Amino acid sequence: MLIEFFNQNNNSFKKVNLIFASFFFSLMTVCVKKIDNRIPIYELVFFRSLFSLFITSLIINKRNINPWGRNKPLLVLRGILGTIALVCIFYAIRTMPLNISTVIQYTYPIFISIFAGIIIKEKITRNLIFASVTGWLGILIILNPSQLSSVNIELNNLSIVVAFFGSISTSLAYITVKKLSLTEDVFIIIKYFPLISVISLSPIVFLNWVTPNFNDFIWIIGIGLFTQAGQTFLTIGIKKLPTSEAATINYLQVFFGSIWGIWFFNEMININFIMGSLLVLLGTIISTSKMLKKI
Repeated sequence: MLIEFFNQNNNSFKKVNLIFASFFFSLMTVCVKKIDNRIPIYELVFFRSLFSLFITSLIINKRNINPWGRNKPLLVLRGILGTIALVCIFYAIRTMPLNISTVIQYTYPIFISIFAGIIIKEKITRNLIFASVTGWLGILIILNPSQLSSVNIELNNLSIVVAFFGSISTSLAYITVKKLSLTEDVFIIIKYFPLISVISLSPIVFLNWVTPNFNDFIWIIGIGLFTQAGQTFLTIGIKKLPTSEAATINYLQVFFGSIWGIWFFNEMININFIMGSLLVLLGTIISTSKMLKKI
């Protein structure tokens, strides 16, 4: 009887895990935005990666896994793409309203669908075209100058470009993870992301070191803790849940980001932002359900 109960509620538990993942990732973005601007973005990424590398290495050692994996070139590429994505995302969070940077970040499933068609020759269907058009229409509504001026927001073009570049890098990293998951242990895939980040950013960080004050250090710890918590809940929740459902639930981060933006940073949203976000969500659901199952 007890086993039957858990089987019936298994999907519900996975959905709860994904809700927690979105919640913790959204808190991570608050920590990034709260840190003093004098601390460089690359230093924040370095600290975040160092924390993740330490935790992941402990898990790998405990499980007696080969720490270097099999497909090293693809693992290194995954780490490079993840590092670029994280630098871009952190930059966007710092230089844009939290709600807008989060919406742009969540265009990555649409880019995944497009790159899956180009890189691994998946068929580009009418549904994918419709999904892309829908998602971009939502972005145009959100980034429309008249809509931004109505809520007293001025966006730097560089910030917008960097935010989209982060989303593109995230999508390419996701495709490499999908390919690596066929041959590599999940913790090896996770490890190479912070490993490459720490190696590549160390010279820049130490040559341009800025010492965090006590408050900054607390927020930096928050970045590490909330990211690790988010990754843990995401890994548990997404394992067997249909990708379209997972994408819908993960989009809760936009909701949380909007709440934190209003609460912590006095950001404003209007009906155009809500309409645009819903269109991006619709495009994400369509593109994810039709393409990611094939990757």
